[in-house]
Order: sequence, then structure tokens, then C-alpha cells
Amino acid sequence: MKLSRNILAALLVIAAFAAPVFANPFQGQNVRVVIGSTSTAGDSYLIAETVSRHLGKALGANMKVDAVGAAVALDTMQKARPDGKTIMIFHDMTYLGVSFKAYDEIYRLENMEIGPRVAQNPGAAWAARKDAPYNTMAEIPGYLKANPDAKVRMACEAGGVSHIGFIAFWKWVENKYGKDIADRIVVIVGGSTSDKIQLLIDGNADVIFADYTSLLDYTKVDDKKIAMKFVGLLDNVEGIDVPSYADQGITLTDGSEFRFSKDFLIYLPKNFPAEMIKALDDAMKTVSEDPQFKGDMAKMSYRGSYLNSAAAKEFIYKKRDSLQGLIDSAPSLDDLVM
Repeated sequence: MKLSRNILAALLVIAAFAAPVFANPFQGQNVRVVIGSTSTAGDSYLIAETVSRHLGKALGANMKVDAVGAAVALDTMQKARPDGKTIMIFHDMTYLGVSFKAYDEIYRLENMEIGPRVAQNPGAAWAARKDAPYNTMAEIPGYLKANPDAKVRMACEAGGVSHIGFIAFWKWVENKYGKDIADRIVVIVGGSTSDKIQLLIDGNADVIFADYTSLLDYTKVDDKKIAMKFVGLLDNVEGIDVPSYADQGITLTDGSEFRFSKDFLIYLPKNFPAEMIKALDDAMKTVSEDPQFKGDMAKMSYRGSYLNSAAAKEFIYKKRDSLQGLIDSAPSLDDLVM
């Protein structure tokens, strides 16, 4: 039986409207979310777990966080197939490790695809034992000046956010108090948040770097063995009375403010399909507007700060490039290690 031209045209129009405009390529899929930390107590895990829980619902996917550490996570992005089954959620160490030459050039941003920005953490913090003879980072050089035989040992991670926070502080001390004082601020290379906490408790470090939320409980106890106090944040956190570098007058060499919030993005294997990146963009935008997601992030002093993948790529490239001058002017971490 032959169809008339009018009937055939009508059937084609109906079929066109009946077909989905964009099928969800993640629907029903298991997604491994690698992160650059082995700790489940720090911001990398807490943010990735919260985002994955909400984003998985929006995508109809089963997303599970795998805390493998920075080296493994970056390597995974070079080896994983671009099929949506493996993605990475990580912060600025993704590019800082290469900028500091702690990681090979193969791991540079250009060898990955950039997905949406999913969160920010302004609460990157330095903490000391509660009985330390200084209450802020800015008081440390004064303490060293008054105690010529003293040193301050600061635990941070090579190529990480703590490294950029440390050299900004060290350069400020050198510029304002002289190299003799700055040279008595030395580095203890730490690993995960748990490792650095243990360094402080054991008396093997005087100041440690970690996420504000992960250290908060230690600032509320009276036990002298574990009690801590915050001595500075890299940026201000709304509603939290801990002074930032800017509040303490710790500036860059040219006198400008130094502020640094960690930006968490989704990173993807090279040649990740455009339709899957769009699905991540659309789903993350929906998640970022969900009051429950906003509330979950706020409880941990984090914030959503969604950017789609195109805007996130432009943002993170500019941020990387803006820090290179500071990195190039700083002494090697090897020269600062105790």
C-alpha cells in the first residue's frame, strides 16, 4: 500500500517531534570519579563526594569517588578512554604540579578536556598548635626576630596549593624582614591532611596546611596534645572569624593582595565527546541551583560557583598563567626543605 505524499509528510513531522533532541549519554552508567587525594577527611573528597551524589542523580548515573592521590589521578586522565566511565574532580593542584615542575609536562591542562567548575573552597588554612607563641602568620617573622635561634617548620605539599601559599608568605617575609629571617622558615614536606595533622601532633612540624573544615574540630578541644588554632587563611570565608593573608597585610612583592580560593573542576580524558561535556554542563547547572546542594556545600564552608565548561576552561587557564610569575620568582622547594 502506497502512502500519499501528505500522509508521509505528516508521519515524518510526528517522528521528528517524537525523537529526543538530546539523549542522556550518562543514563544508567557507572562513573568512577578519581580525586587527587588519598584522604577522605579533606576538601578534595568532601567536595567530590557531595558533587557526585547530586550530579549522579541529575545524570541518572551511579557516580563513585575513588581517592587515589594526585599522581594516580593525573595519570588516569592520560590513560582512561573518553567514554564517560572515568572522570576526575580536583582543584588547582591539577595545573600547579606542572607549573612547579613537580609533575611532568604530559599532565598539563592542554592534554585533558576541561569540564564545568563545580565548587570553590576559600578556606585553605594554616594552623599551629594552640600553645604556639604566635597567633597569626604575620606574627611569625616577629617571633623569629625576637628568638634568633628559633626556626618555624611549615608542612606543605610540593606542587600543591600549600606550596603556592607558602611561597607567597615566604616572599613577603623576605621582602619585609630580610632573607635571614625568611631562611629560618623551613619546609617539612607533608602528604595528605591526615599526614600533616600527625606531623603537628608529633611535634615534627610547627604549622600545617589543610582545609579549614578538616581542622575545625581540633580547634575546639582542650587536650594539649591535639589542640590547634588557625593562624591564617588564603582567602576570607563568609561568617568565619579567621584573618586571611589580605587581613594580615601579607601581600605580594609589588604590594598587591594575595587571595587564593581553591577551584574544583571536572577534568576529562582528551577527546571526550562534546555531547557528554554538554550533558555534564546541563546537569551541573541544575545541581548548582538546587537549594539542597547549596545547603550541603555551605555546611562545610564551601560554595557552588558553577561555570560551564567553556567558561571554566578560560578561567582556569588565566588563573594558571597569572601565578607563573610568582612561581618563577620563588626559591626551589628543595632549598627550603629542612
